[in-house]
Amino acid sequence: MLETVKNLMLAGLGAAVLTKEKAMHLMHEAVEKGELSAAEAEKLAEEVVAESKRQAQAMGDKLSEAAREAAMNLNLASKEEVEALSERVARLEKELAEHKADAGSES
Repeated sequence: MLETVKNLMLAGLGAAVLTKEKAMHLMHEAVEKGELSAAEAEKLAEEVVAESKRQAQAMGDKLSEAAREAAMNLNLASKEEVEALSERVARLEKELAEHKADAGSES
């Protein structure tokens, strides 16, 4: 499940990178044709990079939220819940060992 979410996220980021590369190529062509100045192309490139980062972050946020919701719907324990239960089991095992030791020394 989480592997699927990871793959979706990577695919989205890959698409964003391809889009950025295509945009950079188009800007380079526009500069060569005289349709854009180098300064305009650089500014546009910065805007493309910023927008790409924003979209990647938004996609990551959405995928993280979807993964959290999916885990909740599947009634999966959170990391914190598993850690709390592990601590409780360790404490109970220690108490049990102490009770067994006490019972053994009484005989």
